[in-house]
Amino acid sequence: MTDIGVGRYLFERIKQLGIKSVFGVPGDYELTLLDVIPEAGLDWKGNPNELVASYAADGYGRIAGAGAFVTTFGPGELSALCGIAGAYCEFVPVAHIVGYPSVKFQNEHAVLHHTVGDGRYELYHEMSKQISCATTVLKDVKTAATEIDRCLNAMMYHRQPVYIGVPVNMVNEKISSSGLEIPLTTTLSPNNESLEQKVLQEIRKRLETHEKTVIIVDGGAIRHDVLGLTQELVDATNLPFFTTPMGKGALNEQQPRYGGFYGGAVSKGDCRVAVESAHCVLWIGNYPSDINTAEFTEKVNPEVVIDFERFFVTIGSQRYDVKMNHVLRKLVDSLKSDPLNIVSGKAAMPCKPLPDTLPTRSKEITQAWYWTRCGQFFREGDLIITETGTSATGMNDASLPKNTAVLSQTIFGSIGWATGTSVGAFVAVRELSRKFKRCLLFTGEGSLQLTIQAFSDLLRHDVKPIIFVLNNGGYTIERVLHGPHAKYNNVPLWEYTDLLHALGPEYKSKSYQVRTPEEVDGLFGNPIFNACETAQLVEVFMDPLDAPIALKMSGANNDKFNAGQ
Repeated sequence: MTDIGVGRYLFERIKQLGIKSVFGVPGDYELTLLDVIPEAGLDWKGNPNELVASYAADGYGRIAGAGAFVTTFGPGELSALCGIAGAYCEFVPVAHIVGYPSVKFQNEHAVLHHTVGDGRYELYHEMSKQISCATTVLKDVKTAATEIDRCLNAMMYHRQPVYIGVPVNMVNEKISSSGLEIPLTTTLSPNNESLEQKVLQEIRKRLETHEKTVIIVDGGAIRHDVLGLTQELVDATNLPFFTTPMGKGALNEQQPRYGGFYGGAVSKGDCRVAVESAHCVLWIGNYPSDINTAEFTEKVNPEVVIDFERFFVTIGSQRYDVKMNHVLRKLVDSLKSDPLNIVSGKAAMPCKPLPDTLPTRSKEITQAWYWTRCGQFFREGDLIITETGTSATGMNDASLPKNTAVLSQTIFGSIGWATGTSVGAFVAVRELSRKFKRCLLFTGEGSLQLTIQAFSDLLRHDVKPIIFVLNNGGYTIERVLHGPHAKYNNVPLWEYTDLLHALGPEYKSKSYQVRTPEEVDGLFGNPIFNACETAQLVEVFMDPLDAPIALKMSGANNDKFNAGQ
C-alpha cells in the first residue's frame, strides 16, 4: 500500500462515512489541513463564523448520517462549543476537526497567538472532552491512523460528536493507507442471543395479555435510526401510535392509526387519556426532558412501559442490556411469522389526532390559526426546520403530509440553532437527492439575530429555502415565561425583507410580508411562491404576547418550575 498524509487519511475516512461536504472557518493553524479536503474528493463549505459551522455540521449529520467541520485552535474551536454541546445531547454524529500549532511549539509551551498566554495547549481539548464521546490530538505519526479510527468509530457507535486535533506539522506526515481498507464500524454488534430471546418473550407476553396497548414514537427513534423498524411494528400490530414533541414528524401522520401528539398536560384531552390509561406502552426512544414532557407532566405508569433505547430495553422496572434495533427487528419478524391476537389493534381509535373544529379566524394572524394553516400548506417531500420557542411548539398543532420530516433542537434549545442548522441540512438534501423537495425554515426574529450570517450560506449554496420569520416584537417565548413587558425581552428592529439581498446581492431572492390571514392565504396559493425557484423570506407579523396554547400552559407555572417548587 502507498503512504498518504495524516490529513488525507482523516478526510478519506470522513468521506467513507458518506460525508460529501465539510463546513468550517479558515484559520492559520488549519490552512494546510484545508488544502487536503479537495484532494480527498470532499467539498469545502465555508461559513461566516464557527457557531454557524457547528450548527451546519449538526444539520448535515441529521440528514446524511454524520457531519464534519474544521476550526482553528483556540478562538475558533471555542466559538463552536455551543453547537457541539447541542449535537452531544441530541445524539448527532459530528466530527470537530481542529487545526493545532505544531508539536514542537506545544512541547516547548511557547506563548503563541490563540493560547491563553501560559503555555497550556491541553486547555481547550479538556473543555471539549466534556461534550464529546471521544477525543484525540494527533502528536505521534505512529498512532495517528488508529487514533482517527478510534474516534470515528466511537462517533458512529454512540452517535455523538468527537474532537480530533491535527497539529500543522502532522498534516502531511506520511502514514500507511492500508487502514483505509478496513471499514469503519457503523452498525451495532448483535445482542446476547439468550438474553434477547428472554426480552422478546416478555414483550410478547405483555402484548398478549394487555387489551389497551399504544406505541409512542419519541426522539430516540429518529436519532438512533429505527424509524423503518418502528413503522414495521405499527404495521404488524395495527396499534395506535403517538408522537412526542421530539418525535414530531417521525412517522406518516396520515395513517389511520395515528393518534396524535402526546406531551403530558399540553396534549389534546382524548389523546392524553388514551396514552395514560393504556395497560401497555411501547415507547420507542423515550427522552424524558422537561420540554419533551411539558415540564414532567406525563402521567404514564412506569410499570406498563416497555422502553426501547439504543443500548438497552427496560420492561417495567427491569432493564436488559440489549440494543433496541436488533430487538425491534426480531420482534417485528416474530409478529409477522406468528401474529398476535391484539385487541388494541382491532379496536376503534381511542382519539383523533386533531381537534374537530379549526381555530377561529380573526383579523390578525394568531398562533393558533397560523400553525393549523401551515399544516394545509405543507406538502409531501417537505423538510421543515423549527426554532426553539413558538415555532417548535406551534408545529405540534400542524398536520403533516406523508414523507415530510421536522428537525428541532428539543433538548439543548439554543436559539439561533435552526438558521445555522438549515445550512447543513439543506445542503445535504441537495447533495444526496433524498426524498425532500422543499426546504422550509421557521424561526423568530429574536433567534434569527443570533445567526443571521447563515443567510449568506443559504444563498451561495443555492438551496432555495423558504424562510418564515415570525416577527412578534421580541422574545415572545420569554415574555410568556417571565417578564411580558420587560425591556430585556425586546430586540432591535430590523428590515427583515431586505436581509436576503443585503447578505447575497448577487443571488436572486424574493421577500414578502404578511399581516392578515387573507395575505397568508394569498401567498400560500401563489404558484410562483410554491415553485421555490429562488431563496424566499416571509415576514409574518404576530402579537408580541400571543403564543401556542401549549406554550401558554407551560409558561403559567414557569417561575415555580424553574425554582424547583
